[in-house]
Amino acid sequence: MDIIANKSSGKGKGAKCLAAVTAFLDARGIPHTVYETHCTGHGKALAERLCAEGAQTVVALGGDGTFHEVLNGMDFSRARMGLIPAGRGNDFAIGTKAASLDPQTAIADIVRGEHKDLDYIQVGDKRCVNVAGTGLDVEVLLKTAKSKNKLTYVASLFRCLLKYKPYRVEVTANGQTSTHDCIMAGVCNGTQIGGGIRLSPVSHPDDGKLDVIVMEKPKRVPTVLVMPKFVKGKHMQKPYTHHIVCDSVRIVTPAPLQLDGEIYYDLSFDAHIVAGGLKTFCPSIHNRISPNDEK
Repeated sequence: MDIIANKSSGKGKGAKCLAAVTAFLDARGIPHTVYETHCTGHGKALAERLCAEGAQTVVALGGDGTFHEVLNGMDFSRARMGLIPAGRGNDFAIGTKAASLDPQTAIADIVRGEHKDLDYIQVGDKRCVNVAGTGLDVEVLLKTAKSKNKLTYVASLFRCLLKYKPYRVEVTANGQTSTHDCIMAGVCNGTQIGGGIRLSPVSHPDDGKLDVIVMEKPKRVPTVLVMPKFVKGKHMQKPYTHHIVCDSVRIVTPAPLQLDGEIYYDLSFDAHIVAGGLKTFCPSIHNRISPNDEK
């Protein structure tokens, strides 16, 4: 078993999770090799190399950014990808229940070896496991990255909403094109972003569909006043929210994109679902996605 670990993820959570995982494997005599990431893109390069060398299981230990990098380096014809959440937000794991937040439970599920196939989003030549977006979410990510006092995503969202100006996007899906004065447009496989903001509470990562969420500026109330509903996922039926279910979508936007929280400046927003493309492992029964869960 090969483990690609971002020890600095989650303000040190990565190192603690890695210690718990290796202790679990050592106690059971399970062979494993740990590869630590040291810079942007290192996780992708490691995954590419390990798959080329014949790895059968490549475990990503870190936050959604680490999952994003490893996903983009995987050759799923050769190997499966294990998920051990160790970030600050862990939005994909929490929102989809794709992996346990307890590192020893997560590694035990991988060792048990029950296969599970999830979807991912293909955007140009990039893969995305959770949410691809443009607009306010990119602005917030840039603000939090530059903040010296490490504003939380929600605090930065509030500040950005006070002065954010919508811009025009063109959305083409299911053979129809529409234009919107957009605050945010998200193409979703997972349900949440920013450490718990439920952008697309209806999404399921194994339904073979994209959920496109386009939020416009409210006409009768200040935008900032809708934030509590947005955070809690209560915005879906509001007139300023447009929801499209599709296999593929093209969004023409003047703004940069974010994929799993990583910013891309020169990537066209042409996305399609890769149904069952993420070859991973089934979580413990108490953590599995249930058809009776809220949609």
